[in-house]
Amino acid sequence: MDSIEFRFAFYARDFEKSLDFYQNILEMKYVGGWDREDGKGALLSVGGTAVIEIYGAAEGRSYDGPSPTALKLAVRFDKPSEVDAFFQHVAGKGVDRCVPPQNQAWGHRAFIVYDPDGIPIHFYSELK
Repeated sequence: MDSIEFRFAFYARDFEKSLDFYQNILEMKYVGGWDREDGKGALLSVGGTAVIEIYGAAEGRSYDGPSPTALKLAVRFDKPSEVDAFFQHVAGKGVDRCVPPQNQAWGHRAFIVYDPDGIPIHFYSELK
């Protein structure tokens, strides 16, 4: 397989809250979106060819489907010091659902933050 892009897509319970979290707390770059009769969506760049795609209910409606479960998102940094710096940045924005950076037995330095729907996002780097 030779793909040109990777997307992680999900339906958010609160579209605006999720968009704010990914765009303003995690500082992912907004690269596109839509607001139509059948629903709204946003595309946010994670870097490289990775994109987060958030779906939301149409204006005046609410999403009543299941929350995302049994999954996690992982974002790799080049250096362990970048993991620590990004954690300080995120924690400084008042995010309260997170696990501070730790060295893992399998050779990663990582921290976890949970998005508004409870999706765990692991930010990590290989220990060298």
